[in-house]
Amino acid sequence: MKEKKNFKKMPIITFDHIMLRTIKVSDYKDLYEYGKDKEVTKYLTWGPFVFPLEAKRSIKEIFYPRYKVHLPRGYAMVDLKTHKMIGTIDFHTKNSRENSVELGYAMKQSYWRQGIMTKAVHHMIKVGFEYLKYDKIIVKHLSQNLGSKKVILKNGFTFVKKEPYVLEKSTHVISDDMLTYQLTKEQYYGNQ
Repeated sequence: MKEKKNFKKMPIITFDHIMLRTIKVSDYKDLYEYGKDKEVTKYLTWGPFVFPLEAKRSIKEIFYPRYKVHLPRGYAMVDLKTHKMIGTIDFHTKNSRENSVELGYAMKQSYWRQGIMTKAVHHMIKVGFEYLKYDKIIVKHLSQNLGSKKVILKNGFTFVKKEPYVLEKSTHVISDDMLTYQLTKEQYYGNQ
């Protein structure tokens, strides 16, 4: 198992005009800006935020405690032109028995359909296998979330299963299928 210190010294990644760096509490205003958007949070288990303090609390209570369960805190996606956080991408759930993690992400709507998330996921896969030494990365999406499906497939994930799922939001309820995909270290290194 990797030491905790590795999770606190995550590599900083840059591509195009985007930087991935560890999320900080001071990012909460930017998180609130896109986290209050009903379209951004439509298929997520959190949001939409109503107050900025909800975003601050989520960084403190969800992202920060991940070190305790041997996970990195999570990356802020920062636009280097504006110096604002435009999204998050992170390994949020770990299965120690099979040394696997689940990947999640969200991004401000004005940045959709530009290939940014596809590239961010590509870099997270590299971090997951080469830096953190996981054996498997899992990612899920509701079947209605076609944007997420495109990102997942472009990054070479393999479909694993489909299960009925009910997502209860403060604004709506979605009854849909949850689709699960995986990428193993063997697939990753075999494709290089």
